[in-house]
Amino acid sequence: MNRFSVLHRFFLSPSSGAPLAFFRIAIALLGLVQAGWLAGSIALLYGENGLVPWAISDGIVDPYLPQLSWLKPVSEFTGLSADTWVYIIMGIYLLSLIMLLLGKFTRVAAFTAWALHMMFINTGFMAAYGVETFMHIALFYCILMPVGHVFSWDARWRTTVRDSEWYTLSIRVLQLHLCLVYVASGVEKAMGTQWWNGEAIWQTMMQGQFSRFDMRWMAGFPLLAKMLGWSTLVLETCYPLFIWWKRTRPYGYLAIVMLHLGIAVFMGLQLFSSVMIIFNTAAFGWPYVQHIYRTRVQPLYEKKKLHRAGRLATQAFWNFE
Repeated sequence: MNRFSVLHRFFLSPSSGAPLAFFRIAIALLGLVQAGWLAGSIALLYGENGLVPWAISDGIVDPYLPQLSWLKPVSEFTGLSADTWVYIIMGIYLLSLIMLLLGKFTRVAAFTAWALHMMFINTGFMAAYGVETFMHIALFYCILMPVGHVFSWDARWRTTVRDSEWYTLSIRVLQLHLCLVYVASGVEKAMGTQWWNGEAIWQTMMQGQFSRFDMRWMAGFPLLAKMLGWSTLVLETCYPLFIWWKRTRPYGYLAIVMLHLGIAVFMGLQLFSSVMIIFNTAAFGWPYVQHIYRTRVQPLYEKKKLHRAGRLATQAFWNFE
C-alpha cells in the first residue's frame, strides 16, 4: 500500500499545466520556423520529380504509410499538378501549426499536423534529419496530452483546472522518454572507440556539412577532443542520475542545454538543438525558467512600467500647468 502511494504521488500528484502549454507553443513555433526555411525549396525537396522522386521513395517506404505519392490520383482527378497539391498540403500543415500555436481545436490541429508531417517525412529529405523524428514525437504527444488546457484559445471556453494529475502524468512521460533517449544514445556511443579517443569530435568538426568554423587547430590539442567526447558520454549515459536528483538537476539541465547550444553553434543543427531544448525545458527545466522570469525579467518589466507611469504623470502635470 505504501509503495502504491509513492507511485501514485509520483505519477498523479496534481501539478501545473504551464510546462505543457510551453511545449505546445514552442513546438508549433519551431514547426513554423522550419517551414519558413524550407518555403523556397518545397518542390525541390518534396515534389514529384524533386531530389528524391516519388518513384524512388515509393520503393523505400512501406506502401501502407502515408506519403505524398498518394496525391497522384487526386492530381489526375482535379487536373492540378502534383507539385501544386504538395503546396496545398504544406499550406494545410502550416495552418494546423498556427491553430496548435493558438490552442484552437488543439487536438484536431495536432492530429492534422502529425498526419501531414508523416507524409512529408515519408517523402523527400525530411526523414534524413534527426529533428523530424522528435518533431513527429512531439506532435503525437500534443494529440494525447492536455497541452491545450492552459494559455490557449480553447481554455477561454472551459473551466480551467489550475492543477491536475493529468498534467503530472504527461510530464512524467516526457521525463522518462528523455531518460531512455539519452541513455540509449550514450550507451551506443560508448560501445565504439571514436568517442573515447576523440575521433568522433574531430571528424565532426572537419566535415564540410557540419563544420562552421576552422577547427584545424584542434589537431595540436588531442586531449581537448577526448575531453569533449568523454563529457558527452557522461552527460548522456548519466542523464537520469543528475536530472532526477534535485540538488544536481539545475546543473544537469544547464549542462544539457549547453550541449545542444554547442551543437547548434558548431554543427549548424539549430532546429535539432531547439527541439531537444524544448523537450528538456518542458520536462525538467520549466521551474528554473519560471524562477528566472519572476526574479529577473518581471521586476525589470515592473520597473520600466513604473518609470513610464511616472514620466506620463510628469508630462500631464506640466501640460496642466
